Amino acid sequence: MDRGVIMKKYQVIVIGAGPAGGACASACVKSGLKVAMIEDYGFGGTCPLRGCNPKKILTGAAEIVAQAEGLNEKGIISLPKINWQKLAAFRDSFVQGKKDKIKSAYSNLGIDTYLEHAEFIDKNIIKAGPHHLESDFFVLATGIRPASLNIPGEELISSSDDFLALSRLPESVCFIGGGFISFEFASIAVRAGSKVSIVHRSQRVLKQFDSDLTHKLVQALQHAGVDVHLNSPLQSISREGNTCLIMAGEKDNPLTIKADMVVHGAGRVPNVDSLNLDKPGVKFNGQGVEVNKFMQSVSNPNVFAVGDVADTPYALTPTGDMEGRIAASNIINPGSSEVRYRGVPKVVYTAPALCSVGILEEEAEKKNIPHKIIDNNDISEWFSWKHTGQKFAGCKIIIDEEKDIIVGAHILGSGAEELANMFAMAINLELPVSRLKEVLWAYPTKGYYFKYMLE
Repeated sequence: MDRGVIMKKYQVIVIGAGPAGGACASACVKSGLKVAMIEDYGFGGTCPLRGCNPKKILTGAAEIVAQAEGLNEKGIISLPKINWQKLAAFRDSFVQGKKDKIKSAYSNLGIDTYLEHAEFIDKNIIKAGPHHLESDFFVLATGIRPASLNIPGEELISSSDDFLALSRLPESVCFIGGGFISFEFASIAVRAGSKVSIVHRSQRVLKQFDSDLTHKLVQALQHAGVDVHLNSPLQSISREGNTCLIMAGEKDNPLTIKADMVVHGAGRVPNVDSLNLDKPGVKFNGQGVEVNKFMQSVSNPNVFAVGDVADTPYALTPTGDMEGRIAASNIINPGSSEVRYRGVPKVVYTAPALCSVGILEEEAEKKNIPHKIIDNNDISEWFSWKHTGQKFAGCKIIIDEEKDIIVGAHILGSGAEELANMFAMAINLELPVSRLKEVLWAYPTKGYYFKYMLE
């Protein structure tokens, strides 16, 4: 290759400007390294632009409707209704101008920013639009994308991005898959007045969460009006007038659904196909780029991968931020920091919310941890949930009996996301259960019931 085409040389090039890539680039440039960041969609990444933040705006409105439903005929006379157009405008106010602000913030730190598609053309050279950029280290932070479903009519399926950008909500929506996206968006859409269905191929939904509580969550969404179809693999989608015809189920138990919009919520894959990772010799699989405990490629020590694109146990903003900082630390001072996942909280932002912190019951058994399970499958009669008329709430806590510490906490109910943070701290710091029971909590709050969840 003609070396004369190289336009600029860096010490670190980060591909992807989401929370993971941003954390890495910021730490590297603050240490004095010459850093470039390449992004082909918009600076900020999924979470602030088309994920967590805009979703939470919609979820907030759905939670208010759900709470009013719980108090219907208990003092609340008429239920609130969601004006989707006004809610969409409020949602958009959090996103408008965000890309430029984030890009400017990185530029102000001294990071060279490129709004271009990136691909390797040599082991240490990136092509970014018209630019050829060379670097000592590369950090992959390109995230994930919807997996191909390989069914007839797949082109009729909308993405989660499409749903989050809606200015008008369709009268009917069908969500494909039993993961975060389908459950969270179904909870929103049904409270906003749509006829909503979920189609999932197997019996188990939200596999990273406690099975007893996910079953209860399914019941909660059904109670809210969502049609949940389990053991119904998707077969095809076709257009019938202005609606979509969804064919699912098995031959002996076929399912037909009509919906104005079909949304993909059936899994994601690492966004690496167009990077030409064969050039730098970077190994990856269906879960992501294979990395070691330093967030370093197992096949090329000059390449790191962080966030959702890395083959790690979590695809979450907080873990992506941590991984970005770990990678930066190891670029600056090789071998100085190892990634550590302990007590990571995961939340499904439905109404009611579902959280999981630490390990599941089956994991404790597989690891032969001497444990006991405190199973309060129904806490809807506990005051902090009963006073808002909640019908679906429960918790399951897993305690290591030898060490007297919490190793797993799983909660369904309003406020679960905040309780998750309390349990995350307890698990991360390995605080003794005996000491946690002695803490005085404000009453009446959901946090006050922390100690009762341990009994």
